[in-house]
Amino acid sequence: MVVTNRNRALQGTLGLSLAMGIGRFFYTPMLPLMIAALGWYSGQSAWIATANYLGYLLGCILMARGMIPLRAPYFRATLMASTLCLAAIALTPHLGWQLLIRFLSGVFSALIFVFITQALPRVVRQPTHIGLVYGGVGCGIVLSGLVVSILGSVLGWRELWLCAAVLSALLSLVVWTWPVEKGQADSPTSVAQPASVSGRPALLKVGYFFEGFGYIIIGTYLVVLAEPVFGATAAALTWIIVGLAAAPSPMLWSQVAQRWGRKAALRACYGLQILGAITAVFGSSTILLIVAALLFGSTFMGVVMLSIATGTQAGIPHASATLTTWYSVGQVLGPALVAVALGDSIATAFVVATVALVLGFLFTLASRL
Repeated sequence: MVVTNRNRALQGTLGLSLAMGIGRFFYTPMLPLMIAALGWYSGQSAWIATANYLGYLLGCILMARGMIPLRAPYFRATLMASTLCLAAIALTPHLGWQLLIRFLSGVFSALIFVFITQALPRVVRQPTHIGLVYGGVGCGIVLSGLVVSILGSVLGWRELWLCAAVLSALLSLVVWTWPVEKGQADSPTSVAQPASVSGRPALLKVGYFFEGFGYIIIGTYLVVLAEPVFGATAAALTWIIVGLAAAPSPMLWSQVAQRWGRKAALRACYGLQILGAITAVFGSSTILLIVAALLFGSTFMGVVMLSIATGTQAGIPHASATLTTWYSVGQVLGPALVAVALGDSIATAFVVATVALVLGFLFTLASRL
């Protein structure tokens, strides 16, 4: 059977839906329901989020250092482990258990993300198809939001996590044959003149760190911010809006990059994301929350895709894993700051997120890549 470029792209799309949209972000629409059911406060939920991001960071480091071989058996074991983590969440509400499982889930999400994105320059060559793969994150977000919105009023939090595990298992079957064998597509040898960008990639990494810091605060707490307006179950609709905007956005941003250049596209993407964060600060009305969700959803995967492409072109070794490691450090520090310094002040957290995104934009601009 001949596997076409488009079929591979669709397979990668479902892989990122599994790893990110469900494995990582199912927690986001579930958060208001779990806070209501278990009596958590924002600090506890922030620590659970931080555990997940620490796991994601560890997974990225393992991949960046080449400690996990790019071989099919490891990829498939990771798919199974990610699914088991979703089911394990339902076993007990004990905080220590939740921290452990979300940590492990973060590790496996990172491994799947890098397994798929590291192979993209070799497996999926057309820019629009690469955008299609990154759009899988948005598709998974829509799926997770729909599950919680539709079933959240009739199922408990345990049953909802089991539903997520079933979805993950089904997607794993489709993604099972993704070609993860090691390639050199994003190694520095693929760049014709690495000396011309000497020193500048470091600024791109710092900018990407701040992007991770700011984006994750919005991604984790946008639904919590929406709860007073929509209610605990209906707040998941905000997350669906994020996903609907995120799903086509990588393909759209790839077309923008083809027409006006990757640098201009990345700047525009950052600018709109910052505007969305500012809107969220004042998100006390339905319209503002919807606008914030649309702006956030339509930009965060665009920044990811364009930054990794920029890093690859600049000759950063193992660009996907290396840049995602910097991104993950920011993701760890963002929720931790909310937990330690800001307590229950979600609005203030969005101000911090806005500042971080501005810094990310400025450092990326200074990199001149």
